[in-house]
Amino acid sequence: MRKLSVLLLGLSLFVSASAADDDKKPLSRIAFGSCAHQDREQPIWEPIVREKPELFLFLGDVIYADTEDMKVMKAKYDKLAKVPGWKKLRETCPVMAMWDDHDMGADDAGAEYPKKKESQQLFLDFFGAAKDDPRRKQEGLYDARIFGPEGKRVQIILMDTRYHRSKLAVDPKIPKGQGKYKASDDPKATFLGEAQWKWLEEQLKKPAEVRLVCSGIQVVAEDHAFEKWMNFPRERAKLYKLIRDTKASGVVFLSGDRHLAELSMMDGGAGYPFFDLTSSGINQGNKRWRPLETNRHRVATMNVGDNYGVVRIDWDKKDPIVGLEIHDDEGDVTIRRKVPLSRLRYSDRKSKADVTGLAAEALEHVDKEWTVEMTVNATGTTRNKAMTFLNSEKDFRSAKNLTIVLDVKALAKELERAKIEDAGKHYAGKKIKVSGTVTLFEDRPQIRVTKLSQIEVVE
Repeated sequence: MRKLSVLLLGLSLFVSASAADDDKKPLSRIAFGSCAHQDREQPIWEPIVREKPELFLFLGDVIYADTEDMKVMKAKYDKLAKVPGWKKLRETCPVMAMWDDHDMGADDAGAEYPKKKESQQLFLDFFGAAKDDPRRKQEGLYDARIFGPEGKRVQIILMDTRYHRSKLAVDPKIPKGQGKYKASDDPKATFLGEAQWKWLEEQLKKPAEVRLVCSGIQVVAEDHAFEKWMNFPRERAKLYKLIRDTKASGVVFLSGDRHLAELSMMDGGAGYPFFDLTSSGINQGNKRWRPLETNRHRVATMNVGDNYGVVRIDWDKKDPIVGLEIHDDEGDVTIRRKVPLSRLRYSDRKSKADVTGLAAEALEHVDKEWTVEMTVNATGTTRNKAMTFLNSEKDFRSAKNLTIVLDVKALAKELERAKIEDAGKHYAGKKIKVSGTVTLFEDRPQIRVTKLSQIEVVE
């Protein structure tokens, strides 16, 4: 057997003919994980290696640097480099990697972190990037690559949600230990920055059957008060719209950060479900039982223990199967979801003939500002009373229904000043006028209200 004449080290590809040949081989086993503290044992690499992955994706918190001193940061990378299990993995398969907050340099760090340029170079050094690698001059570590022949192409997209990310909005009323961030409606806020958004659009237009879109933080989850894409709802809406506009099929989100593992799913309006498989951490998974965070999109969870993720693709099936898995620190499967590839194909849901009434009108304004008048014929709330739902139809499941989502937490002060104790009772049966951005939840249109100025009783 001819030896591979290139060595793929993380982000770096040293091109040769054999490397090009290797790129044509379809991927069937991709492992991933996040959150590896260099000062703690990392035994989970052993079961990961036993999986014989063809590629490993490191999705952030490669180390816990938490410093602005680059000598200190390098010493922590050096410590990880000596971990036997990590060294064994590097001998087993190629690695692609993206940073998150702690390896960038500070907890919950974003664009304001002062040493991000220097930190970026150390990250690239650790993963063996060549001195002329484009990422050496690029602002941010975003990267992409396509593996496999036509009909079996897997695209890996690594989004950098740190380098350009705007400052998060803090809610001091959130109880200690339950996060601290609230959604920001700032139209200037960004996760990716202008250049990376343009780059992402270009990537999504490239042909591929499966697209593993990787983010250090969760994309689909929206209810907890920690870091997530829904810290900036306009940005997540922009991400979903970009997938729709480019008609990109096969998108599966992979994420980390949360020190737990879970599978979330929602309809982003592309005609197929958006799955978000979260794996965290290599050795930072929460070790004690804790109540589950609210996540309306959760499909399955592993709330305690270290874990890693695996994406398996069975190309031999007539309709290839994409398997989404979470494994514990012994390698046992704790979450598994099999998705036929045909179920991840783009389609224009807005053309569905059975959607009528206000819902049909709303679908014409997805991701746009829209003003509507409607009578509140039914109401509801989430279990924790954080959201109140005002529905245009008596049956909220109706294809005609439009839902107005009142963010009770964000509206708390205004509701108190207006002496509205129960928003559902206050608006029930009344005709209201609402302005806001139309978004989709499980393919159903809704408008989220975070300010009372968005809603008024007209009759």
